Amino acid sequence: MENPADLTENSPGTVVRDARFRDPAWTSNRQLRALRDTYLTATRAANRAVENLPASPNDVRTARFLLDLVTDALSPTNLLPTNPAALRKAVRTRGRSLARGFTHLLTDLRHNGGLPSMVDRQAFTVGQDLATTPGRVVFRNHLMELIQYEPRTAAVHSVPLLCSPPWVNKFYFADLTPERSMVRWAIDHGHTVFMISYRNPDASLRHVGYDEYLLESLVPALEVVRDITDTDEVNLLGACLGGLIGLMLAAWLDDRSLPRLRSVTACNALVDFSDIAEVARTGATGRLLWGPALWLLETLTSARGFASGSHLDAFFRLLRPEELIWSAMRDRWLMGEPPPTYDVLYWSHDSLNVPHRAQQYLLRDLCTENAFAAGTAELAGRRLRLDRVTQDVFLVAGREDHLVPWAAAYRTVRLLPGDVRFHVASGGHIALAAPDSGASYWTGARDDLADASEWLARATEHHDSWWPAWVDWLTERAGPPRTPPPLGSDRHPPMEPAPGTYVLT
Repeated sequence: MENPADLTENSPGTVVRDARFRDPAWTSNRQLRALRDTYLTATRAANRAVENLPASPNDVRTARFLLDLVTDALSPTNLLPTNPAALRKAVRTRGRSLARGFTHLLTDLRHNGGLPSMVDRQAFTVGQDLATTPGRVVFRNHLMELIQYEPRTAAVHSVPLLCSPPWVNKFYFADLTPERSMVRWAIDHGHTVFMISYRNPDASLRHVGYDEYLLESLVPALEVVRDITDTDEVNLLGACLGGLIGLMLAAWLDDRSLPRLRSVTACNALVDFSDIAEVARTGATGRLLWGPALWLLETLTSARGFASGSHLDAFFRLLRPEELIWSAMRDRWLMGEPPPTYDVLYWSHDSLNVPHRAQQYLLRDLCTENAFAAGTAELAGRRLRLDRVTQDVFLVAGREDHLVPWAAAYRTVRLLPGDVRFHVASGGHIALAAPDSGASYWTGARDDLADASEWLARATEHHDSWWPAWVDWLTERAGPPRTPPPLGSDRHPPMEPAPGTYVLT
């Protein structure tokens, strides 16, 4: 049943759904109601004007995005004098909420780049509250550490699992609290799990590009896994950019001296960047904004040697400003409420820097040229062709993901020739909802001709996490049981306990 507080009346016979105006005063107070109606009417009129612009679809999308930035910022709920909930709380607390809000504002200005805090940064300690699955670092170089986790079953599958994390955020997206740890889930189901943990790049790693992430992280990891487990096959799990480069590795591998990828799992990974490439190449607005923005970003990252993780986080928040900026601002600064304690939010703001060369390759080759999907991308001297990725592939996309829209992730199905399973999971960019969390996911038959909306209309909804389906799929590709391999080997003896040292910097 709909919550009446989520509905606002803008004119007779018209109902508008907008959580910003759920406070009863927006309906009961004549002045506030008039202000609300004026704002919503003006916003709708501006949106209609943008939709009717005599411009290309890409220009309209760009204009709509810019308009949303402006209209969200101008909401009357963002100002204390026109926020009835904040005013009422100030009266009830005798001004203490305003004092706390002002303290939060000063703290965010000093330590959070002027953006409202999304999470309590003191609530968790990596290695104590998060990333607690036992294991040892078994390899380290200038770019990454490789963690091998301790077994939790008497026998394990013979084909180990290597995890390739994103390099914008840290590896423990898959090892949050114990009850929400995908790593622990896989271990409990008899898989030997290895995890790459990237170093936070500084100016000394400005030269690191996708070639280095391939040759100096994934390839050495495969060699170490083979040495420790004595197997020539490895299953690969990757998320976001880690999933992208995992598929790039599958397209690149043809050296029989390296272990074979038995399967690839890619979570919220984008392969086909045609939406971005089309905006960059067509439409007056896209050409006007993309070129200068690309030049500016490359100039900044070249000067520093890397793209700052905090700046990337701020950019991602701009993609959903009402949810990730303004609502947090109202809660922190106007209402004086403390930031929440939530493990996923803590992880999402624990950002890594991105080396200048890797950022340049992503923006120019993969985004602007869409080179990987087009079959023109090259890494380490080899052209990457997706038709060579014949491994079984398990794809997961978040239905509410604002960074990798699930419909864009769905296009990967058409690019791969092998057995591809596509799943849409409830949730956002890190759609890692554990079992018994109330999550859902959707599955459907592969149809290379169907568009995303058609696929979803025919898909079957499952009221559960996708983890059980994934681990069943993985187990079919993980070989017969064996005695768990030792932690480390003679060539790669175990070093520091998990989560290692790089994740703490």
